[in-house]
Amino acid sequence: MSERRRTVKRKKPRLKFNKRMSRNLGIIYILIVGFLFVLCGKIAYLNVAKGDDYSIQVLQQQSFTSRVIPYKRGDIKDRNGNVLATSVMVYNLVIDAKLIMADEEKYLEPTVYALVKYFGFKEDDLLTGIREHKKSNYWVARKELKYEEIKEFQEYVEGKFADTREEKERVRNTQGVWFEKQYKRMYPYNSLACSVLGFSNINNEASIGIECSYSGQLNGLEGREYGYMDAENNMEMVIKDAEDGNSVISSIDMNIQRIVQKAITKYMEKYKPKRIAVVIADPNTGEILAMSDDKTFNLNKPTNAHKGYSNSEWKKLSKEKQAEVLNSVWSNYCITDSFEPGSTAKAFTVAAGIEEGVINKKTTYTCDGYQKVDVFTIGCHGGDGHGTIDAKEAVAMSCNDYMMYIGRLLGANEFIKYQARYGFGMKTGIDLPGETRGIIYDKERGMGEATLATNSFGQNFTVNMIQMVAGFSSLVNGGYYYEPRVVKQVVTDEGSLVKNYSKTLVKETITRETSDFIKECLRKVVLTGTGKTAAIEGYTVGGKTGTAEKVNTSGTGIGRIKGQHILSFIGCVPCENPEVVCYTLMDSPKGNTEATAYNTELWTYIMKQVLPYMGIEKTATE
Repeated sequence: MSERRRTVKRKKPRLKFNKRMSRNLGIIYILIVGFLFVLCGKIAYLNVAKGDDYSIQVLQQQSFTSRVIPYKRGDIKDRNGNVLATSVMVYNLVIDAKLIMADEEKYLEPTVYALVKYFGFKEDDLLTGIREHKKSNYWVARKELKYEEIKEFQEYVEGKFADTREEKERVRNTQGVWFEKQYKRMYPYNSLACSVLGFSNINNEASIGIECSYSGQLNGLEGREYGYMDAENNMEMVIKDAEDGNSVISSIDMNIQRIVQKAITKYMEKYKPKRIAVVIADPNTGEILAMSDDKTFNLNKPTNAHKGYSNSEWKKLSKEKQAEVLNSVWSNYCITDSFEPGSTAKAFTVAAGIEEGVINKKTTYTCDGYQKVDVFTIGCHGGDGHGTIDAKEAVAMSCNDYMMYIGRLLGANEFIKYQARYGFGMKTGIDLPGETRGIIYDKERGMGEATLATNSFGQNFTVNMIQMVAGFSSLVNGGYYYEPRVVKQVVTDEGSLVKNYSKTLVKETITRETSDFIKECLRKVVLTGTGKTAAIEGYTVGGKTGTAEKVNTSGTGIGRIKGQHILSFIGCVPCENPEVVCYTLMDSPKGNTEATAYNTELWTYIMKQVLPYMGIEKTATE
């Protein structure tokens, strides 16, 4: 019987997931994903909120260093290249007390020994200071040291003085001392042109003078030095060099400026006036050659400019009062203060009358010593009057009556128009901060008959000195009003031209024909008129005297201070083709404050020195 083999076909097992298990796995998955989201959020938060702090800690652990490389602020030079302001490298002595105290036993004694020896520290004070700053790696222990003061110490730590093993060990353990480079502003001539130059502090910030107006050009860009220790304990350095500032070439002539300042000192002592101020300019370009007043100060120590106060008195003053005193010294009177021009304005009035055709060169008028205007009787300084005179004689004799006559013929509207044309009542645009506008009467302020009359001979409106110089220059240079400037050029530290400030013609005030006649009038003032004491042998001097009762602007409106006068003289040489204009002002000299000689004495003293220096030829034939 044959055996039959049965083949049994087995089924493959089927994997079955328990529903409970599946649910647990899903929960675990969600928890893991959620945790990751929370972790990422926390990392993001820490990166935003404290990332910089952690980065610094990491970099510190890697011995990271970052130091600023200072730029050199540009020089200020006079028109001939003489340096009036510069920046010199100084060094701050910085102590890393944290490093020293990290191994006090090893580093403290050698470091203190070296600092005491080379910088004159008192040992006890130095030890106390290091311990007080033990958590700091930046303690500035000395400021503004010269290179000569740090040279020996640097040679010491370089081992130049170490001969024995013990000395070399001491040098090696002198740690945690380095020098931070910084530039300090220096003014080689101290107070020369102080109110024109201004001063900047250790942070290269300035608020007055050229230092302020051209700070953007003078300042450069800081560099930076980065360094860290790599895995092999080598210092890796990355250096971004600083960019030095540009230099400024001013229009000031150092020698003329020195003449002016010495003259001011001389006449302050001689006549004891309240103020003296002087401006000298090139009438054909608007460039200022010299500008000064009696309140000078040392640019290297500007905060010591508190003359008249003892140190104890000064310390008792409030900060506000100290600031007020210093600002009064630092301010540039020639542009920040205004005053009545007095009779120096008469040349402007005659020029307006000629331009408008209300008078001509031969127009005569009889001065009887006064005019009745509205309810006022306004006198002429000529007493009983100058008689019948023409325009040239009116300027030479400084006749108020003739000027009131011209003003009446012009009328208020035309007179106001010419005041604006001459630049009165508005800023000249000089490249110095703090210029005042002065006060003039216009349509809004209501120029009545009496105001028109007094304005015609330089009273009842105010100007600043630079306005007068710019306007007067246009009267004598052919009628061209140039923007006054104290800077000629900006150049790189290598001398390449960055910006050239050539003469800027703003407008024409009068015709050349009128200008020529005004110069004839000004010449007659010096030959036969009120300015005879301004004559300088060999030179054709032309100019105009001015005597104005002092204005009190401390209260409301314009009041007068009885017995005090602003005496001035503005003149040009050579009169027929002027190369230089000089304006001098003296406020209430002691004695006879109306003496005409005061108007010209200071002017003549200055110009007798300036004219030969400038090489201006003698052309006088009278």
